[in-house]
Amino acid sequence: MKKLPFFLLLILLLEIISVESQSPALLKYVLQWPPTFCIKLNYQEEGRCKEPIPEHEFTLHGLMPADEEGNSIECDPGEDPNWDELFGPIEDELVTFWPSLREDFSERDLWEHEWRAHGACGGTTPQEYFDKAIEINYMPEQGNLFNYLETSGIIASDSLAYPKEYIVEAVQKVFTSPPLNIYLTCIPINPENTTHVYLSEVTLCTNLDGTEYISCPSEAAPTSCPDEALIMLPHPQAQGPEDPPEDIWKTRMERILRLNDLRLKLMLA
Repeated sequence: MKKLPFFLLLILLLEIISVESQSPALLKYVLQWPPTFCIKLNYQEEGRCKEPIPEHEFTLHGLMPADEEGNSIECDPGEDPNWDELFGPIEDELVTFWPSLREDFSERDLWEHEWRAHGACGGTTPQEYFDKAIEINYMPEQGNLFNYLETSGIIASDSLAYPKEYIVEAVQKVFTSPPLNIYLTCIPINPENTTHVYLSEVTLCTNLDGTEYISCPSEAAPTSCPDEALIMLPHPQAQGPEDPPEDIWKTRMERILRLNDLRLKLMLA
């Protein structure tokens, strides 16, 4: 039997390693804070959100298969299923926690996009993928993730901000086992502000079956919420195609900083 040249063996080995590194090992259940999503959409992409914008609940961004390091997997989604047949029995349930926030995107547009971009890479059928999203939605005992923040004294506000560890500890109350690692994603309030950020997303990780929580791997942890920054959950803001004038940002931030200084003094008194 003729042996393969060394360089061909090396190429095959590298391909095997590449495939294994992109094998699904867990699921990332990515929740978003709608007011922050809409702020980003308004001022960075010049789009608009449907109104009223939810302000007392997190909504699902997507269910994303990831490799053992927590990196989302990319793949060829293949052919679409029969969407009408798939969504018919579960549409009313999906829309309660996985709505489309964009004016130019229907719920089905969103779900189909999430399947093509992420779900198809998890080694499941479309039916299994969306069923898992529904099952994970019911796992937290207190319901929506916002309930865990609120019961920990963290509220949506345009004037209050919280240390990152407060947010993390509140979210970790979802778990009945010892605290598990989660991901937080933030966006800047404005380019000049380095002390405060808006909370954008919270990611909980589960096993590949979507039946139990696991720690999100530290290798893929986002860096957009600096440990030293104070995190805010903003209320919905007026929508418009243009960026707010700089003096509006300045006035808003001066008010936030004054209120946080006063809050700190009261806590230390």
